[in-house]
Amino acid sequence: MKIYLIERDYQKFRYLKECFIEEDVVLVNDSFQSFMTKNKVQCVVSPANAFGLMDGGYDLAITEWYGNQLQDRVQEHIIKNFFGEQPVGTSFIIKTNKDDQYLIHTPTMQTPQLIKDPRVIYQCMRSTLIEARKNNIESILIPMFGGSCGGVKPQIVAKMMWAAYTQLKSPPQEIDWRYAEKTKLLSEIRFDTEYDF
Repeated sequence: MKIYLIERDYQKFRYLKECFIEEDVVLVNDSFQSFMTKNKVQCVVSPANAFGLMDGGYDLAITEWYGNQLQDRVQEHIIKNFFGEQPVGTSFIIKTNKDDQYLIHTPTMQTPQLIKDPRVIYQCMRSTLIEARKNNIESILIPMFGGSCGGVKPQIVAKMMWAAYTQLKSPPQEIDWRYAEKTKLLSEIRFDTEYDF
């Protein structure tokens, strides 16, 4: 699977470069619209909210690209499969009804708000990649989760996304407490004193 990580703000983007420097991931410093005009991917990711309200920020760019029908169908899926509220950090996939592309919807928050536990980013990245693998997605565009409306520092976002990516690169053959302790990557990510709500 070819993975594109996108962020248009270079000050945030540079943290992706630091974390994924040796990884087989394409890093994109561009806007969603500009990237989609120049490139073809099989799947895009919405880092929206639990209710599928895709009318602001990065999600608005997705809605403008695919049309309101996509937001409507995302919400229909949430109503039918999650009784009106998709749990934060989970993912599902649907067709965009344009260019044979798919959307993976992965809410980082219930409603637009600051993310108080940035470990949500780790779960969002993992569930997104798992959903993509389960559906044999060959190329995917993933934004930096939680770094805009969510207010998570970009260096923490990048580290969380990297931690999830690397965990999935080499999943265990068996699970025991030694493995659980070994993969405590999150505990190694320091939430410095400036990260204060």
